[in-house]
Amino acid sequence: MKTKSTRYTFFIFFLIFFTSICVSAQNDGIITVKSNEKIKHIIAKKKAYNKNLKKIKGFKIQLFNGSENGAYSVRDEFLSQFPETKIEIKFSSPEWKVWVGSYKSQLEADRSLKEINEAQFNAFVFATEINK
Repeated sequence: MKTKSTRYTFFIFFLIFFTSICVSAQNDGIITVKSNEKIKHIIAKKKAYNKNLKKIKGFKIQLFNGSENGAYSVRDEFLSQFPETKIEIKFSSPEWKVWVGSYKSQLEADRSLKEINEAQFNAFVFATEINK
């Protein structure tokens, strides 16, 4: 009976010793990152290209979609309530659209949309390209 408990004790001791060596061996190490010069060159070209972009992804608010007279009527009504806001009328055959603002984020556009809808306009936000 004594030899059985001695074996178990020896086995447990060996198991603890072996796992502690494995765990401590994983703490040391050096990581090196190798980069190709071609990749660095491509990244630099992409950065230069992005600096020259005149348009970026953004958001606008559409106030109206319909006839030409309706578009100009909505524009005049909107400008009477929000004179500082940038507004544009676009023709996309066969309909006229009234767009407001240029927003870089959805959150910014949604804040303006809330104010616009409180002023009794039935508007919505849509994604488009805007000037930088």
